Amino acid sequence: MSRTAGVVIVGGGVTGTSLAFHLASRGVRDVLLLERTALAAGGTGRSVGIIRQLYPTRETSQMVKRSLAVFQRFREAVGGDAGFVGCGALIGVAPGMRATLEATVATQRAVGIRAEILEPSDAARVEPRIDASGLGAVLWEPESGYGDPAAVATAYADAARRLGARIEQGVEVAATLTAGERVAGVATTRGERIAAPVVVDAAGLWAGAVARTAGVELPIVVGRHPVFVVERDAAFGRPHPVYLDLAGGAYVRPETGDLTLTGSLIDDEARHPMDPERLGDPVSLAEAEPALARTSRALPALARARWRGGWAGAFDITPDWMPILDESPVRGLWIAAGMSGHGFKLAPAVGEHLAALVTGAVPPVDPAPFRLARFGSAAASGTFATSYLG
Repeated sequence: MSRTAGVVIVGGGVTGTSLAFHLASRGVRDVLLLERTALAAGGTGRSVGIIRQLYPTRETSQMVKRSLAVFQRFREAVGGDAGFVGCGALIGVAPGMRATLEATVATQRAVGIRAEILEPSDAARVEPRIDASGLGAVLWEPESGYGDPAAVATAYADAARRLGARIEQGVEVAATLTAGERVAGVATTRGERIAAPVVVDAAGLWAGAVARTAGVELPIVVGRHPVFVVERDAAFGRPHPVYLDLAGGAYVRPETGDLTLTGSLIDDEARHPMDPERLGDPVSLAEAEPALARTSRALPALARARWRGGWAGAFDITPDWMPILDESPVRGLWIAAGMSGHGFKLAPAVGEHLAALVTGAVPPVDPAPFRLARFGSAAASGTFATSYLG
């Protein structure tokens, strides 16, 4: 059995669905998105959904600003509800990181991002419950916050369908087909062949495996990132904003039902590879205790919070912790992967960016920093924390 498509997108997470929407918005006909299980069933559905704007380069700052503008008016721009809560985000840095923070914030402001560097003693006017005593500075991003990644992916898929794209769930891609040096389509585990001149690998944690079927090796490691859930006690009061303590190595994100999502910012996830099939596995209190201790130091009032569980999340990580948004050496096979923990917050801009590239238009952000070839000669390196400040 065989059929055809104009563009096949592999992966129904927030990246793939955003791309489907943006391609259809550009008038691309016969867009087909294939998801092996269900929309947002991969890394998207296990993301904590934080939207912060502190990035070390002009290009990533431009992307996150464009994405935030979409989250802020999501119903108008896409349709549906992104679950966006603009509670603001605080980012604490150690004294030795202050100069780098100041230089990075200058880049942010140059592209129009609202951000203010506070003295540690002044952070209490935003959130008096954080312990800023060991910090060198605190960045306040009043427009940042968090959203619902699964809802965003679903909304993008619905909007893409309204524009004529096809979204098929429960269809797993077994191989990327090639003819000489060009992509020719995909084959599914059902034995079906779908001929297409353009295939986009947006398979998230499985992107490396998909690319490998076309003979393309991606410099991606799937790294384990556990997320822990605690319940704030009645004395805690109003919900806290997003707080990322780069000095102490913890983050917190409020959730409904008096819950807080928290985890580590100091673990090098690239050194903890994980089988993506283990995504969502439960985590134990014993595993959580070191991270929860850092959380309690960052926001002492959470020391009284009750343990409610957690799950094994994961990042698809490149050596420099930045995405690959580029055509592969196999012509017509495009890569939208290696999101390195930034996939949700950048998804609107990534879909816009790739749709421009695929259709031969000029993207709104310089594509050079996201090209696959950047890994060809020098060994770029970084950690999740360096993706904030470089």
